[in-house]
Amino acid sequence: MDSCLNLLSILILLSSFILVANKRVISYIRTFRLQSLLLAILSGVIGIYSIEKTGEIDILIVCVITFAVKVVLIPKLLKTTVTKVGYKVEKDFFLNIPISILICCGLFILTYFSVSTINDIKDAQVKAYLVNSISVILIGLFFMISRKKAIGQIIGFLVMENGLFTTAVLTTHGMPMIVELGLFFDVLTAVLIMGILVFRINENFDSIDINKLRNLKG
Repeated sequence: MDSCLNLLSILILLSSFILVANKRVISYIRTFRLQSLLLAILSGVIGIYSIEKTGEIDILIVCVITFAVKVVLIPKLLKTTVTKVGYKVEKDFFLNIPISILICCGLFILTYFSVSTINDIKDAQVKAYLVNSISVILIGLFFMISRKKAIGQIIGFLVMENGLFTTAVLTTHGMPMIVELGLFFDVLTAVLIMGILVFRINENFDSIDINKLRNLKG
């Protein structure tokens, strides 16, 4: 099972790099959906293992919820937002894509050396999981702050949450069900609120560039 989980964690990490390399908003959403699908598969693999070992189905339920919320519902909400706003291409990067990819590689290397210094973690496989999942968190944060448009920042926030969830699932093989459900509802609520904010920004400034908010200064 470890080899399968390691492969999935690497694919989740690679999907973060693919996200940074994208320009179109619809590609952001598709990449997030792909990453969430990989996360659902990851939860499913751990869930099946948990059923065989302990008979608990908590992680398998999380797998189903992850698929329903992150693979189906949230991408649908984001597509609806993009359609109503009428925004297609991310033109205003703070940094161009090649430099962004290099920075993401740097974040991965930084994470690798940082985790390597943690002597309390003896299991090399757990360290590998941590490197991949923490890198996803940092890349999601970088993506969020390197985009000027609100849609890209929402996707960055969601990728960060995926990284946090991946870290928790891989290192603990499951959290208490109430904690997992709370996280899902928090994320869904945040997406709904941010979607409303995108509409309001677009209505008032005819753009979803957050730099337009500077016009609010008195």
